[in-house]
Amino acid sequence: MKISAKAMVVSVMLLGALALAACGGSASSGAASGALEVGTDGENLAYNNVALTAKAGEKVSITFKNNSSAQSHNLIVVNGGDDVANAVNDAAAEAGDAAGYVPADGADLIAHTALLAPGASETIEFTAPAAGTYSFVCTYPGHYGAGMKGVLTVN
Repeated sequence: MKISAKAMVVSVMLLGALALAACGGSASSGAASGALEVGTDGENLAYNNVALTAKAGEKVSITFKNNSSAQSHNLIVVNGGDDVANAVNDAAAEAGDAAGYVPADGADLIAHTALLAPGASETIEFTAPAAGTYSFVCTYPGHYGAGMKGVLTVN
């Protein structure tokens, strides 16, 4: 059995490509491995996706789209559950419109968008914290109290 040099080169390249694919390819792209999407539920004071998941330590990207045609919204991932979300919401009210209803002291925040006008979107990136559950909320006055919240579960 005689194999040409060209067939040998193609075979080696194919085996190399298969080996890279089996190893997951290149991890140096810098892209978030946890790409998530959340939007508002039209004019309702709710997110259209209220259950997000990520792996501890993974780079997470959340794209938030304000699907409302009349209301401003934000998305704030807090470092805890409802107790922390309540405190963040109170601090956001104190920060006011000029701050986009984002607390000045970011100690309880994992990540946040700006206050987005109707139709706008923004992508935030962060490293997922330790395993647990973390609330995400809209801190525009009255929105969190009306139920505009969700949960990020980190495994």
